[in-house]
Amino acid sequence: MFKKFLVIVGLLAGSCVFANYNDIYIANIQYDWIDKSEVEKEAIISEVHDIIFENPVQKISGMRSQFKDRLKDKNHIENYYAASAGYKEFKGNNISAFYAGKMKSIYMYALQDKKDVSKAYYYDALGNLKYIDFIEGEYPDYPYYSIQYSISGRPVSAIYFVSKDCQYLYSPKGEFKGVWYKHNMYNEKNKIILKRTTY
Repeated sequence: MFKKFLVIVGLLAGSCVFANYNDIYIANIQYDWIDKSEVEKEAIISEVHDIIFENPVQKISGMRSQFKDRLKDKNHIENYYAASAGYKEFKGNNISAFYAGKMKSIYMYALQDKKDVSKAYYYDALGNLKYIDFIEGEYPDYPYYSIQYSISGRPVSAIYFVSKDCQYLYSPKGEFKGVWYKHNMYNEKNKIILKRTTY
């Protein structure tokens, strides 16, 4: 499930964040992860964690009733084909397609109403709502972050967007999972632990 989700994080994808950790002052978390020391990495992970998890991430009750008008994409066929054709915008929405592995057809697509960019809605290939991103910050300006929930209201992940190229991923409980840079996710040891097909 975790790996499946990680392929999804593509719709929303400098700036500076300041951290003070053991007298190390970090003024920029643009991508230079591989060149940073362990202490610098820990400082960034801690600072980003504190931004996202200032308040605990908890399950949201009543998601299905709250978003009952979006449980099924009413323009499913049109949106599916627009996403498959590579459209970035379609009929008032930002739109993005997601592919699994080397599949030629999409298994999921995301819509974000351009009049309300505070949320993004992820649909399966049949137009059923699966996930919702709640976006915090000055989107589309960086930095910002999003918390993704399943339609049951269960938090799935949290992502801090430094730039189009670079995002920091955490579990809903605040555990650091890795840093996306373009198509690759790196762990704290600079090892590539995952690749994504959408970027």
